Amino acid sequence: MIIMGFTVEQFVLLITFSLIYLVFLCYDLFKRGDNYGSIAYIAALLPANYLWSILTKNNMLDFGPIGAMMVLAILWLLAVIRDIIIKDREQGYKDADDVALMLIVGIILNLILSAVLPALPGLEHMKLGTTPVLKFFYIPIFDLETSGHALFGVILAYKILITLLTLSVIIPIVMDLKDMETNLVALVILTLIFGIPFSFLAFLWSPATSTIWVFLFLFMVLFFIFLLLITRGKKK
Repeated sequence: MIIMGFTVEQFVLLITFSLIYLVFLCYDLFKRGDNYGSIAYIAALLPANYLWSILTKNNMLDFGPIGAMMVLAILWLLAVIRDIIIKDREQGYKDADDVALMLIVGIILNLILSAVLPALPGLEHMKLGTTPVLKFFYIPIFDLETSGHALFGVILAYKILITLLTLSVIIPIVMDLKDMETNLVALVILTLIFGIPFSFLAFLWSPATSTIWVFLFLFMVLFFIFLLLITRGKKK
């Protein structure tokens, strides 16, 4: 029996993995008194990567791996919204640094999965619609000029969601620096540190490899100016 292009078994497993994520996303509603809600960032990997597997196995490349990673971005964005905007509103917003840490852990684990899963016997189909980076990590193709893969709308939605996810973590962290007394050297160091996520955004949005550095330089200059505006110089 086929449901929405999937077999019953695939559909049931996808729903099961999604429910596991939802349990941890809404864990605080159970009022258990512990902090297992952060596992949502890890649990989001289950439905997203399984969706990647069954989409490529069924040769549904119009949505494909990039669509699955778009779903992962949505799941992570929901967790970020829960932690930064909704959670602990009465007691003060959750520390954005903790949210960034959990998101980084999720990203690292997903990179590991992107290298391991397509290399496993029986899962070679997960390489469809991807391109190898450093010969190990299979990253979804998001080049709009490459034919035979995801639709334009899916690729564009993926880029927008990844950008929103990145900014949703960066902005609260940066706003914690508002009115902080700091010197020029510290601002330069902060700009270089935040250059890591900005370099990915540059890679994501640059139309050609040769223009990545142009986008990155633009992002970092604007970010440095923003830091100058929201911080204060140290008093002599």
